[in-house]
Amino acid sequence: MGHEIIQITLTEQESEKLKLLEDENFHVPVSSPSNKPLIRRALLALRKHYDEKKTDRYFKPIFVSFGPLHHVENSTQDSILEEAEKFKQQLATTFIHYSGSRKDDFYKKVKKEIKSLRECYDPMDVAGWGDEELAWMFLVDGCALLQFIFLVVENKWGEFGGKNDQLLFVINDVFLLENQLPFQLLEILIDLCIKVSNEGGKNPQEVWKVRIDKFIKEKFLSSADQISIPIHDQVDSQTPLCAEQRQQQEEPVHLLALLRRELIGQGVKSQEKPKDKDSLLGKLMRKWCSSGDKSRKWHTFRNVKELKAKGIRFKAKEKIDGITDIDLNYRSCLPTLMLAPILVDDTTMPILLNLIAYELSSDFKNEYEISSYITFLESLIDSGEDVKELREAGVLFNGLGSDEAVAEMFNKISDYLVPNPVKYEELKVRIQEHCDLVWASDVAYFYYTHFSSPWSFLVFLGAVAGLVLTGLSTYNSFN
Repeated sequence: MGHEIIQITLTEQESEKLKLLEDENFHVPVSSPSNKPLIRRALLALRKHYDEKKTDRYFKPIFVSFGPLHHVENSTQDSILEEAEKFKQQLATTFIHYSGSRKDDFYKKVKKEIKSLRECYDPMDVAGWGDEELAWMFLVDGCALLQFIFLVVENKWGEFGGKNDQLLFVINDVFLLENQLPFQLLEILIDLCIKVSNEGGKNPQEVWKVRIDKFIKEKFLSSADQISIPIHDQVDSQTPLCAEQRQQQEEPVHLLALLRRELIGQGVKSQEKPKDKDSLLGKLMRKWCSSGDKSRKWHTFRNVKELKAKGIRFKAKEKIDGITDIDLNYRSCLPTLMLAPILVDDTTMPILLNLIAYELSSDFKNEYEISSYITFLESLIDSGEDVKELREAGVLFNGLGSDEAVAEMFNKISDYLVPNPVKYEELKVRIQEHCDLVWASDVAYFYYTHFSSPWSFLVFLGAVAGLVLTGLSTYNSFN
């Protein structure tokens, strides 16, 4: 059956509009030949939402640019980035000097791999770059970044003439999505290192992997030695992996991707861990609280202060699998929400926003672990009082300023987030089940009154002992 021919004469204006839908405008989403996410700009909607002053302060470099997207020669940036170009050349020169290899060898190796390095970016962003220009930029920026990592890890930033305020700006710029260099480039440069300073005769490649790992861990994590995740994770070949797990085991796309991998660890799986670590009393309490209905979707609990009033305590985990590792255990008569300790400072908001922007990249398949974690954490924080409770529990280390400032930061970040609804769902159900208990507040009040400190506990024991002795005395008087 053929299509009906509609006899309508189109105007010239209508015909011009229809040309916009011709085959020459057919667009296939750009992706990397290696199926890895491309280094690209943050979503415009995200930038507009968080950048009220239209300065792009959360997504554009302030002090130093890395890569082609904000390179000083291809942008209208002010003189700060121009001055940073000389600074990068000094860093790059120092790196090459201590590497034991010639600068010619570095440049030739980078130029040899320029095709694959170019493919790490959206073609539109590198279309105006010739191979020689791109290779030179990659050489200087890559060597400068590695030397900066060395200075930070070895606490030699001051010896190089750097100031603390500059250090903060550069660290912020290093983790911007639009300021990323391909991790492949860093490995190319590291492979050419014959020696490394301050490390004797150790293998240069292994030394640099440790340095990068340490540099990443010191961001957000209050105790860098609590997590041990190598850059190239080793997994049991017999264990089947899902698509995102396979992506996790591959070489990271860039430093921001490596930071995200470190932060999420093995993902939000703590809520699914076996619950056999609960005490006997805790198991009875958990069984009593559980309704058996896991289909509940509504959660009415609001913040730390409210949960504490219901008897839920907060404690920092000693061993963590990433900051997204959260669990609720019953090792006593009251449940404890266990969270990974995190450090919040002036770089936290820009870095979190760029991690969110990375998760929102159209070619990055992920489960929005960071977005879901921030949303969950924000649900616990309504005011500075909630931040204070988390700070006193050792969960949050405030390097930002006032507790109110931290609360405002998390509330602002979460405005635009749409978390994965599956993440933390079982955990939220367990928390809600406890909050729904009629006697939860009474038990909490009894606990905080008589068991919150050793002195109150001793007073309670003394009162109990007094009652027992009085009872025995009365019993003896009747007999």
